[in-house]
Amino acid sequence: MKSVQPFAARLQVRLIWMLGICLLLLAQSFSYTVYVWGFRLLMILVPLQVAVGNIKPEWGAARSIKKILIYLAIVVVVFALSIAVTPYLIDLGRV
Repeated sequence: MKSVQPFAARLQVRLIWMLGICLLLLAQSFSYTVYVWGFRLLMILVPLQVAVGNIKPEWGAARSIKKILIYLAIVVVVFALSIAVTPYLIDLGRV
């Protein structure tokens, strides 16, 4: 009998495959539209990979989703702070 992998392990494997497909979409040179879609998908999947990469593979769906949402909230806060602080840092560099 085949054992079923936990939700988090399956999610991690599928996300890695999707990131690989995004890189292939970016590497192709025949269609600009395909390139743009690959880039957009990559912008979504990379922060998601940061969150999913920090959960344990043996966790179930409910616990995984809860932790993923917490980690994504942390990523959003870091991005927002970075955007808010950037103008002040630029002014510090000016004479």
